[in-house]
Amino acid sequence: MTVLDVSRIVEKFITVSGPSLEDLLAKDVDMEFNQKLVDDNEEILTKQQIMDSIQLGVKYEMEKRTQPVPDSFPDDFKDISMKMFYNWSDINNNNIQDFSYSTYAPSTFHYLRHLFGIGENDYFTTFCKSPLHEMSNPGASKSILYLTSNDKFIMKTVQHNEYISLLGLLHRYTTYMNENRDSLLPKVSGFYNFQCKSTDIKLVSMKNLLPSDIKIHQKFDLKGATIGRKASDNERKKKSPTFQDLDFNYEFHHKGIFLKPDTRLAFLKTIEKDCEILKDFNIMDYSILLGVHYIDSDLQADENTSTNEALRKAATDRWESLMADSVGEKSIQAKAWTLSDKNHASLSGSIPAKSVYGDRLLLFVGFIDILKPFGILQNQEYRLKSFKLKVTPGATETADSIYIQPPVFYASRFLKYMTDTVFRPMLSPQELEKLSQQPVDMKLSSKRGCAPSSSMNISDCLK
Repeated sequence: MTVLDVSRIVEKFITVSGPSLEDLLAKDVDMEFNQKLVDDNEEILTKQQIMDSIQLGVKYEMEKRTQPVPDSFPDDFKDISMKMFYNWSDINNNNIQDFSYSTYAPSTFHYLRHLFGIGENDYFTTFCKSPLHEMSNPGASKSILYLTSNDKFIMKTVQHNEYISLLGLLHRYTTYMNENRDSLLPKVSGFYNFQCKSTDIKLVSMKNLLPSDIKIHQKFDLKGATIGRKASDNERKKKSPTFQDLDFNYEFHHKGIFLKPDTRLAFLKTIEKDCEILKDFNIMDYSILLGVHYIDSDLQADENTSTNEALRKAATDRWESLMADSVGEKSIQAKAWTLSDKNHASLSGSIPAKSVYGDRLLLFVGFIDILKPFGILQNQEYRLKSFKLKVTPGATETADSIYIQPPVFYASRFLKYMTDTVFRPMLSPQELEKLSQQPVDMKLSSKRGCAPSSSMNISDCLK
C-alpha cells in the first residue's frame, strides 16, 4: 500500500470549494509499477499510475460534491469541473507525472446516480477505497475496461466520436432515463477526462450489468448480424469468454431462449422502445449483453457449500415465483429482492426463462456500446464492406448481414433478431422436447417472423 504525497496542486475552472487537500489525498492506494506506457516524449506512464490517477480524480470530485440531489432537472450539461495535479509522488519517491482530471456535467451525473439507486457513499467507497483492475475487452473496439474491486461498476474509455456523441446526447439521455425507469440502456454514472502530457483519455463509468456473487455460465454479445460475429479462438480460451451471434445461434441456443408470453411481450416492448430512442440518436452498432445463469448447475466458482446452497435456494425461489405469476418487464426490473436471503439482492432484475432442453435459467440483460454514431466514416465503411461482399466469389451472405448499418435498418434488424431468434415464447415441456430433437438449421431463414423494415413494430411479430 502506498500513500500519495502531493507537493503542489492547482485547481481551476468552476468550483473551488471542498475538503482540504491534505484530507483529499491522504488515502492508501495500491500501486504496482509493472505495465508501462510510453508517451511521445519517451517518458514512462504505467497503467497502474493511470488507474490511481483516475481514482484520485473521482475521489476529489466526490468529496467536493456535498450538496443534495437537485430538486429540479439539472441544467449543467455543458459544465466541466477540472483539477490540475502537479508534482506528486508515491511513498517510494517515484515521481508521478503532472495530470489534469475533468468531470463533465457533475450535477447531471449526481442526479443520474440517484435515479439509478446509486448512493454517493457507495459510489465513493467503491471507486476510491480499493484499486481498480483492468479487464480484457472481448469486442473489436479499442476501449479499455476497468472494473472496481467489488465488481459493481465499470469504467470504460471512449473514442473521440463517442465522447462527442455523449456530450450531444446527455440532455436527451437524462430525460429518457428519467421517464423510462425500466429501460435496458446502460446506467451511466459519470463522465471523466484524464490528461497527462500526450495521454488524453475520456472515460465513462456505469453499473456492471452482470452480478459477481452468482456464476454466469454463458455470456453473449448480440447484435443481430452474422458476418464476423463469432468468438475468436483467443476469446474462447478465457475463463469467462464472451460469445457472439453465430455462437448463440448454432452452438449454444439454436432454438432460442424461452420466456413466459406476458414477460416476453413486456420485455421486447422495452427493447423496442430503447431501439427507437437509439435510432433517434443516430446510434448503431450497439449490442445486447446477455448473461445466462443455469439454476441447476454450480452457482459459485468457489467451494463454499453453504454459500452455494443459499444462492441456489435464492435463485430457485425467484425463478419459481416469477414463473408462477405473469409479470411484465417493468415489474421484474423494479421488484426488490424479498423472496429469499437479502444478501443475494443482485438477483433482482433477472428474468426467468427456459432452454429448449428444459433447463431453468435466469437471464441478466442490458444494452451496451450505445455511443457509436452513424457518420460519414461509418457510411463509407458500410459501402466498402457491401461492395467487397458483392464482388467476393461464392459469398452467400448479403449486405444486410454486415454489422455496420444505417440506424433505421440496424434497429429493425436488431429487434427482429431478438424477437425471432433469441427470446421466444414459452412452450410446453412436450413441445420443448420435440423441438430440441430437431436438427440445427444452419441457415437462418429470412421468412421466420417479420422481414426487417423501417416501420416494424413489435406487435407485428408477437403471436
